[in-house]
Amino acid sequence: MTGIGVEGSVPSTIIYKKGWRFPFTDFNSVFKIDAEDAEVTIENIHFTDFNHTCIFGIQCNRLDIKNNRISLMTGYGRGMSYGAFGDVVIGVWIRGSDSGGFKGEVLIEGNHIDFARGGAFGGFLTRGGIEEDPEYRPDLLHHEYYMGFGIAVHQASGNVNITKNNIRNMNARGIAATDNYPSADVQIRNNTVKSDLYGSYPFSSPEAGTGILVQSSWGFLSPGFNVEIEDNIINLRKLNHCGIKTLGAVIDREGTGKLKGGLIRNNRITLTNGYEGIHVRRCDDFEVYDNTLSGDAYYGIRISGREGSEKVDMISCRNLVENNKMDELRIREPDHYSKNNADGIMFPKSTGDNVKPHIWLGTFTRKNVIKVRKNEKILDEGEDNKIEYS
Repeated sequence: MTGIGVEGSVPSTIIYKKGWRFPFTDFNSVFKIDAEDAEVTIENIHFTDFNHTCIFGIQCNRLDIKNNRISLMTGYGRGMSYGAFGDVVIGVWIRGSDSGGFKGEVLIEGNHIDFARGGAFGGFLTRGGIEEDPEYRPDLLHHEYYMGFGIAVHQASGNVNITKNNIRNMNARGIAATDNYPSADVQIRNNTVKSDLYGSYPFSSPEAGTGILVQSSWGFLSPGFNVEIEDNIINLRKLNHCGIKTLGAVIDREGTGKLKGGLIRNNRITLTNGYEGIHVRRCDDFEVYDNTLSGDAYYGIRISGREGSEKVDMISCRNLVENNKMDELRIREPDHYSKNNADGIMFPKSTGDNVKPHIWLGTFTRKNVIKVRKNEKILDEGEDNKIEYS
């Protein structure tokens, strides 16, 4: 389906959906693609009003979603309720069928997605300044806030290309790729992710929100898949956001695994009162290089893991961090919030008042190689990690 006409950069063909009561737990979407052998294109359409999910891909041979505009005045009252997880609003969701994953190829290119085009009151309702308290968490169970996802890809098994999209004002994830099959090859390139919204701290995460997040296994047993994250621009202007985060399995069960051999290269990340620039957690053999970090955050780059079991290895090993530019990144001073959460997961237990690391290697890290400039501080709590200064 292709829309006709463009005014400026906005498609002239408009599709919208109205008429629902909030809160709701019924799955809804404007477009649902569920045709096993079809090749589907959705292009040059402006979606202006919907609840829960705009474009929902279950199965087809190939799905191209190109040059569309998906926008809401606000995400409040639009989300499907997931209990304690909160009300979820998604622009593009590839999920796979109940009987298997999404087996076709996916191209998501050139789309503009914005869930707060209504301005200051479109994205967040002020609560007398309490939102500036880093300890504050919105009550998602009682609809105090919602969780916005620009693009989410889940249970894909083929090639997935997410490129040249302009994603604005997502308070949970700009782009997320989780639970994909080991045959999946996910390429996230040349996207712009910007937000002026306070984060929703989705799924009780320590970061308020994340520009790009990739995870091997969250709600579905997957041993991991290939992912490359390159040439993206991320600018998040509210406190405690994370630029890019890659994660291994969150559940300690046989059949899950790490992300391995991935790439995080040449991304430009700017944070304001941020949490961390790039975080590689429970992953092996990633290459993190030529990225530029600016603004201010507690850490520039983190490598971390956790204690595993006989079934699952959750230690981060053999990752390479090299030639990342952090000259314009100010490391935030230790404060009440960081000291109050110095649990070895959110913040290191061993950090004193004068320790402000650009790179933090956590306890469960092994044989990682870190190449940094002489003025960059490293906190290494792992084993057999190699630090090289230039």
